[in-house]
Amino acid sequence: MIRRLLRVAKPLFRAMPFAAVGLVASSCGTLHNAEQAKAEVLPAASPGASERPKVSLAGYQLPEFVDFAMTNRPEVISAMLSVEARLMAIRTVESGKPFMPNLTASARYGQSTANGGSHFSWRNTGRFSGAVSLDMLLVDFGRYDAEMKAAVEDLVAAEATLGETRLGVFEDVSTSYFTLLMKDALLDVARTNEWECMHHLSQATNRFANGEAKLLDVLRARLDLSEAVQARISASNSTVTAAAEFLKSLGLSVDCASREDVLAVAEDGLGQTLREFETSTFTAAEALLFARTNSPAIMAKRARLRAAISDVDWAVSDLFPELRLSSSFNFADPAWNWSWAFDAAQSLFLGWRKTTAVDAAVVHMRAARMDVESAELSLSRDIAVAVSERDDAVASLAAARTSVRQARENLRVADEQYRVGDASRIDYADAVADYATALGQRVKAFYEGQLAEARITRLVGGEALYYHETVREGD
Repeated sequence: MIRRLLRVAKPLFRAMPFAAVGLVASSCGTLHNAEQAKAEVLPAASPGASERPKVSLAGYQLPEFVDFAMTNRPEVISAMLSVEARLMAIRTVESGKPFMPNLTASARYGQSTANGGSHFSWRNTGRFSGAVSLDMLLVDFGRYDAEMKAAVEDLVAAEATLGETRLGVFEDVSTSYFTLLMKDALLDVARTNEWECMHHLSQATNRFANGEAKLLDVLRARLDLSEAVQARISASNSTVTAAAEFLKSLGLSVDCASREDVLAVAEDGLGQTLREFETSTFTAAEALLFARTNSPAIMAKRARLRAAISDVDWAVSDLFPELRLSSSFNFADPAWNWSWAFDAAQSLFLGWRKTTAVDAAVVHMRAARMDVESAELSLSRDIAVAVSERDDAVASLAAARTSVRQARENLRVADEQYRVGDASRIDYADAVADYATALGQRVKAFYEGQLAEARITRLVGGEALYYHETVREGD
């Protein structure tokens, strides 16, 4: 019997050093991965580290820019890694699943040499021993279930946070994109105003040369042109600033794309809308009803509340003992024994640590419930404001279009009358200023409506985004 056992055990003994080497190699691989990950977090500085490759933005529209930002923005990547971490946390909890037996086997063979009491009497002894043990949790009063529920809800919260982050990136890109388009359109308005002031100066100069106007008219026209040039320069600088903000929203620095390339994006995108906001008739109440079931921000808060409830359940279950079954079989040539037992362990006094843990979990749960209510109230307010801004933009755009038509006709009449001497310089200058103001109001109303739509989309948790090519304002 013993010999048979030895024949079976010897290959195992020979393989044990190689298994140890494998474990060490596996551990070294894990350590290498950890060190590599730390190196990625803090990359070494290099002379060319500040040089970034150029990115071409030609031919892209808002949907493509949003997709680009989703893969480059650090907060999106961080939220995705958080989801992965929560998945690993669930696997960790599953690895310690109770009610499954933990079976352990061990074997040992050793030799000893002893002096039998005489200088010439020695005895060699070989001994084999083995053991098989089993340990299994029978009752834990809901600890594992509560821990698993909390881990699952943490995963749900992380996924909802990822969705919230993606919607935030969408709003950021949309806002910076439409702001860039608006600033570029206002730059066109400033250029139009500058051209009108140049035309006014030409008219005043010609009338002064013919003795039909005063020198003061020419000087005042020159001043109006100077102010128009300053307004155009200011509008151009605002466009450059908006371009930098747009690149930032994409996860790019200002040196990743040329100024001309970004401004070409503005020229190509003029007239594009997020959706036909003029026909959006849903009310704030309807938007809020949709948001309560689709907003990732609300879903994340509710998931954290459910996780807090599970934490309370775990803390309560920790007040009760654990009931375990243990069994072992031991063999030491030539004897053997087998034993089993039911074990129950309960801490009698830990300085109220466990009861304090229950109280803390209850407080955390109540705080999580208040967070849900606060988020719903904030969501209701934000949706009401965004819908109101959209409605104001719709009304303002309709009024601005009427104002543009009237101001354009007024400018035409003032130009003809000033040319023949039937209108004063002040009347003509006022007509130019009114026309520029009307154009600017129409541009602002048009793009403020788009900004409101982007904000509403984020708040309600909308995923279906619609883009339309529309006629550019002013054509």
